[in-house]
Amino acid sequence: MISTFGVVPLVANADQVPASLTYLKGSELIRIVEPESLGNTGLLYLDCADEGRVGPKTSIALENQRRLGNIDHHITNTRFAEVNLIDSDASATCEILAGIAFDLALPISESAAQALYTGILTDTGRFSYAATSSRVFELCSRLVDCGASPRLAAESLYENATLPRLKLLERFLGSLAFECGEKVCIGMLRQRDFVETGTSYQDTEGFVDYARSVEDVLIGVLLEERKTTTKASLRAKSKELRVDQVASQFGGGGHACAAATSSSLPLKVLRENLIEAVRTRVETVDCK
Repeated sequence: MISTFGVVPLVANADQVPASLTYLKGSELIRIVEPESLGNTGLLYLDCADEGRVGPKTSIALENQRRLGNIDHHITNTRFAEVNLIDSDASATCEILAGIAFDLALPISESAAQALYTGILTDTGRFSYAATSSRVFELCSRLVDCGASPRLAAESLYENATLPRLKLLERFLGSLAFECGEKVCIGMLRQRDFVETGTSYQDTEGFVDYARSVEDVLIGVLLEERKTTTKASLRAKSKELRVDQVASQFGGGGHACAAATSSSLPLKVLRENLIEAVRTRVETVDCK
C-alpha cells in the first residue's frame, strides 16, 4: 500500500481492531505495534492526547522513537511531537484529517471516505455532542459524495449488538447509582462481569452514555475493573463541567465533555475519589 506521496505507510495500534470496525476496508492492514521492526521510522500519532495513549507498554517501547507528527483534537494534548497539529475545537481527529485532504485537493477513495465519516460519526456521538458544528455536516456531506455510506456505518456500529454485549449492558444498567444530589450517575463493571458474559473490554463502548442520558443528571460515569487497572469514563452534558480536568487529577484527560483515565487504584477507592472530584464540579459550576 503506497500513499499519494509515495510513502509506504505502516499503520499500527496497541490493540486489535474492534469487531464493530472490521467492516472498514483496510482495517485488516492495521498491525499490532512491533517496536523492534520499526527501525528509524518516524511516528505520526493520531488522536493521542499524549504519548501514553498508545498504551503503557507500547509507549515505553517507543520512547526512543522519533515522534515526527501529532494530529489531535483533545484539549489536554501535550504537544509531544516535532510537528503538532491540534484543533481542540474540532469534533474529531477525522474531521481534521478530512479537512486537510479537501484543502489539499487530495483524492479520497470510497474506503477512505467511509473511514473518515465513521471517525466523525462516533466522536460526535452520532452528531449529538456540543462540538458538532456546521463544518462537521459540510465535511460529511462531501465524504458521502466521495462514497461514504451513512447507512453502512449506522448498521455496522449501532445495529449489530451481540447477545453477550447486551447481557453486559444489563449488568451495567443494574449497577447504576446516583450521587451528588442525583446530579451524577455512576455504574460499575467488575472483572467477573466480563468473564461471566463472555465479553471483552471493547464491548463497553457507549455504555457511559446511558448514565449521562438520565434526566437531571449532569455527569455520567462508567467504572471498569480490569486485570491490573481500573478504567473510568466520564461524560458531561455541559462543557463548563470540564470532566477532562477531573480525569487529569487521576492521570487521564480528554475533552471538556468526554474524558477517561486508567488508574492503579482499586475500583471502590477510585469510585469514592471520583465522586468527591465531580462533586466540586456539579456544585460550583453554572451549566445554564
